Amino acid sequence: MPEGALETFVKAVGAAVRSGREGAALVAEVESHMRALVRERTWLEARYRRPIPGRPYAQYLLHLPEDAAFSVVAFVWSPGEGSPVHDHGTWGVIGQYEGEEEETRYDRATLRETGRVVFRPGDVSHVLPPDREVHRIRNLGSTPAVSVHVYGGDIGRRQRHTFDPATGAARPFVSGYDAPQA
Repeated sequence: MPEGALETFVKAVGAAVRSGREGAALVAEVESHMRALVRERTWLEARYRRPIPGRPYAQYLLHLPEDAAFSVVAFVWSPGEGSPVHDHGTWGVIGQYEGEEEETRYDRATLRETGRVVFRPGDVSHVLPPDREVHRIRNLGSTPAVSVHVYGGDIGRRQRHTFDPATGAARPFVSGYDAPQA
């Protein structure tokens, strides 16, 4: 592992976020940095790659600058588990670190499924309001899946929504962060 892979990523993302770029231009730049980060295979400590028994996923905060301009999070999906359909309220870039995750995207207005894709280690994707931010994630494998996410703002404290695709009902939630397991 090159020393400081996460630190290098954080500096690059911080510069991009503070450059004044917005929307698709910002996401494209952050995606390039995420690709470099998830190509490195040994920088993420084991405590940030462990699922929490009895929970569908763990959300571990890796970095949050003082101004909370962005957050970097490791998600660990337990085998066969996933998220509800949800939004983000901000841009985000996701890099697959370990395992495979299936993403199902939805049209925000109708909550109709618009597509599915499976992400493997090294793959990168994004969410970007208003049209590309409602999705569901599932780990289809028999081992934990780990992805690294960077979001505009403090995603653990942002109010977001889960959606019932059958009824369209939205329910607010704040995800918070989990403490890494020793």
